[in-house]
Amino acid sequence: MSFRYLGNKTKLSEWIVGEISRVVPAGSSIADPMCGTASVSLALAQAGYSVTAADALAFPVIHARSRLLAKHAPAFKAFGGYDKTLNWLRSIPPKEGYFFREFGDAGSPANGRQPRLYFSASNAARIDGIRESILNLASSGTISELEHSVLLHSLILSTNKIANISGTYGYFLKELSRNAQQAITFEPLQFEQTPGNHTVVLGPIEQHASSICADAVYLDPPYTKRQYAGNYHILETLAQEDEPIAAGDGGLRQWQEQASDFCYRRLAGKAFRKTLEQLNVPHVFISYSQDGQVPEDELLAILNDFGKVTIREKSYNRYRSNNKVKEGRLLERLYHIER
Repeated sequence: MSFRYLGNKTKLSEWIVGEISRVVPAGSSIADPMCGTASVSLALAQAGYSVTAADALAFPVIHARSRLLAKHAPAFKAFGGYDKTLNWLRSIPPKEGYFFREFGDAGSPANGRQPRLYFSASNAARIDGIRESILNLASSGTISELEHSVLLHSLILSTNKIANISGTYGYFLKELSRNAQQAITFEPLQFEQTPGNHTVVLGPIEQHASSICADAVYLDPPYTKRQYAGNYHILETLAQEDEPIAAGDGGLRQWQEQASDFCYRRLAGKAFRKTLEQLNVPHVFISYSQDGQVPEDELLAILNDFGKVTIREKSYNRYRSNNKVKEGRLLERLYHIER
């Protein structure tokens, strides 16, 4: 199942890993502390690296745990296996709860506004029933932490597929799209038997940079002004399993504490410098678009203070989350700093 995610590197992961492998051999350890959907983390793991993945947001960490740590389908002894667990997910009855009220097209938001059309009423109620059932299993100790993550991973992917959005969750479409009118479904996940030893942690780069012990670090910082915490608030709520106040017309959760300095033009350069000052590894690779908040000459001046810099480039199609984003191709630059 695909990821609708700003900055998703799925289509570039083979190129990125290929460039990294020119310098750092398979079998080495590499950290991906801004992992997003964990597409690059998984590609590195498939290529034979031992990967430490992290992110400031909870839902990418759920993705990373499921994609890196679940090397085969978990036992799910409570249900008699993974296939029966999928059948259980599909059979959970709907419940008119938080998602139905705040994000369904027949809801009644607590702040008194008109219904938010993120989901059809039936899908919103299914999401409520499923998330309550998963939480009850986890709270009772019936499932392991990894099994819990796999269930949330499935729920997030399935929810994303039928969300009534143009690409991000900053706002919803004015009418239910064809996809949004389809019933939520659960497809079997593909588990990857990768050879390395992997670790996944929750927390921003500012918390982890100084403690990273690896042969290399791959950084994929945000490059636009759009904050991930705000634009993916619904997925974060699914991962955190809470019911935050849904504020304003868009129903956003409180996200400012999770804001990234990399998204602010006035702070992004300082964020690069601060991160590199804390890292103590021989190789740092940085993905950054030509559309980034920090212009190429300014970024290169910063990176040159930390070692020898080489640059690789690849052209790709611009990600369009709505019709306001212009079409065209972009250059993705992969900077390599050798200390």
